[in-house]
Amino acid sequence: MSWPIEATVEKAIADGILPGAVMLAKDKSGKLNYAKALGQSSLDLDAPAPMELDTVFTLMSMTKLLTAIAALQLVERGLIALDDDVAPHLPDLAAKPILTGFTPSGDPILVPRKRLITLRHLLTHSSGCGYAFFDPSLAKYLNPSGGPPPPAPTTSVPDRFNYPLLFEPGTSWVYGSSLDWVGHLITKLTSLPLESYFQSHILSPLSLDPPAVTFYPEQFPTCKLALMTARNPTTNRVSHSPLPPPNSNPTRAPFGGEGLHATLPSYLTILYSLLQDDSRLLSPSTAKELFKPQLEPEAKKALLENVKNPGWIVGWVPDTGEYDWSLGGLLVDGGSHERRRDGFLFWAGVFNCNWFIDRAAGVCGIFGTQIANPADPLVRPLMKAFEEEVYAKAQANAN
Repeated sequence: MSWPIEATVEKAIADGILPGAVMLAKDKSGKLNYAKALGQSSLDLDAPAPMELDTVFTLMSMTKLLTAIAALQLVERGLIALDDDVAPHLPDLAAKPILTGFTPSGDPILVPRKRLITLRHLLTHSSGCGYAFFDPSLAKYLNPSGGPPPPAPTTSVPDRFNYPLLFEPGTSWVYGSSLDWVGHLITKLTSLPLESYFQSHILSPLSLDPPAVTFYPEQFPTCKLALMTARNPTTNRVSHSPLPPPNSNPTRAPFGGEGLHATLPSYLTILYSLLQDDSRLLSPSTAKELFKPQLEPEAKKALLENVKNPGWIVGWVPDTGEYDWSLGGLLVDGGSHERRRDGFLFWAGVFNCNWFIDRAAGVCGIFGTQIANPADPLVRPLMKAFEEEVYAKAQANAN
């Protein structure tokens, strides 16, 4: 049976708002098991292709959840604790000073870091690690003459994120490269490339194999990678983007904050494992930490300032003031949301894919498309409508 959201999405596709979309949802009881692919995965006139459930998406920051799961597995194995200093394992990160501003002549003002950087700080984006393309002060540090920062190397995490911290760890919040450093930490602690670690400890326990989830889709000839689209600012319609797929350099490192590609049903399998609390990825006690607030007071205050104007976030972030950051994503921390329960966890990828888990309501879901415009405001209402329909269907099944 079709869902009403399908007609809404099909109209958006016909109007050029979306190239295509994949929508997926499950509930804990198993009664709700929805999967639908609509539209096109390629608008390249020379290589048109339909959107299918096994289309491979560029996940970007949806990578971060798997990196967080992997890090918590290492905590369970006793290789590191959440509040351990990461400096012995990440000397490049430990050596970074804090950028506090610039002199009148434009020179950076750098001061030594005083507080420890812990794994908890990295997992919660309270470490001080920013993104140069996101933060004007880091952009100025890398390009004093003005304009965007120069292209970042892709050969290693230390090379790619070779710039200072923005504040003392734990004292504020900024969305940035923290999970990339966590991915580097996982490699240091296990002596395994991130691709190999994910395959052995996240994908295999769930009976998933590449190219269902991989850093290197180009290594799999049968992989049906969705091609990127971009929105024309004049017509508001999307068309094929001639830019190469992100992370297309085969010599790149596997970055834990942005590097994965996956079919969305495979990603839903990971979400569903956490929803069911089935112990295949994390023990119940560890998994529970993914759904708890983690920020220190000043860091939470900074996060709430960031989400007051949520246009940078892919997905719907109503202005309730009830948010925190967990070890795995943005967390609803309160009970005033219309449908979302306290502990609702979600995050997204910049090219307009969004996931959520609500363990109290017993549902999880994904809405995915591939549009290069970051956090496209025309996609957000469709994500909201899909999420609301998931809750409505789950409630109807419960009655």
